[in-house]
Amino acid sequence: MASCAAIKFIHTANPLMSMTPQEKQEIKNKANKATIEYFKKEKNIDVTITDTEFSSELGGLKLFVNGYISNDKNKTFSVVVSSTNDYEVRELSSP
Repeated sequence: MASCAAIKFIHTANPLMSMTPQEKQEIKNKANKATIEYFKKEKNIDVTITDTEFSSELGGLKLFVNGYISNDKNKTFSVVVSSTNDYEVRELSSP
């Protein structure tokens, strides 16, 4: 009985454990879209996404999104997107 409770706790604390690969990809796609829209709206620039990874933080579904300005690969950016907060984008570094 205790092992079942521990497994249930792990899945509650880290929802990624119970997601299918398709569900994870859907969240990544939404984070990428939110990032592209953020840069277009806030900075009027087009960006290209190069990498999207889930945070290892327990309990939260935050994603690290990296990329570059579409017309200049030397101008890179990193943001954190919170899938639990309506895909809010926070900049970590930007051009």
